[in-house]
Amino acid sequence: MSTQAIAKHDIPEIAARTLEGQLDQSGAFLYSSHDTIRPGEVYLLGLNPGGQGGPSLKERLDTLLSREENAYLDEAWDNGGGSYKPGEAPLQKRVNWLLSQLGSDTRDVLSTNLIFMQSRDASGVSIEHAKLCWPVHEALLSIVRPSIILTIGNSSFSPYGYLHTLYGGSQRYTTSGHGDWSLKGFNAQMPWGEVFVAGLPHLSRYDPTDKQYVVDWIKSGGHE
Repeated sequence: MSTQAIAKHDIPEIAARTLEGQLDQSGAFLYSSHDTIRPGEVYLLGLNPGGQGGPSLKERLDTLLSREENAYLDEAWDNGGGSYKPGEAPLQKRVNWLLSQLGSDTRDVLSTNLIFMQSRDASGVSIEHAKLCWPVHEALLSIVRPSIILTIGNSSFSPYGYLHTLYGGSQRYTTSGHGDWSLKGFNAQMPWGEVFVAGLPHLSRYDPTDKQYVVDWIKSGGHE
């Protein structure tokens, strides 16, 4: 990648070039509005868009720099448990709570997925998909320059697991307060400085909203 600074208007071209051959697949680049492609404290990263039959990545590219909606606030979601009004699905509410407790407004946080291709569940994507998408994240991260990357999911095949394979670093663990699931974190050295990568159990199954210590742990960089 060129050492020349990447600007917001470069992102669609970088994505089109990086994902050539994949653009006919359904998927999404951002869960937040285009206005979040700017410096910010937090970069929110899920695994990949769920469901089936959405717009193609090429269609998403055409609106990447004009998208106004935030998927965690403005979209009405369905899951196996039913249908929800915009922002009212459990995962949406948990993300919004967590970001607000970290001092961020959901609308201001760049929210995306490690893998842009859509699938019904995690078995429909692989580490190879993550490798394909990563150059786009490098470009976005170079603009956002976050101090925290907050990942939804921290198993071996997860955004957290992928980042740890990339950047290494001594991991820190603490109890999540739910079964034997843990909170995981490590420091990654990025071009703009040190970034704390915080890995939470998947928020579709894990509810942190009554666990203030989760927020405190993230704020402290994983130090209890």
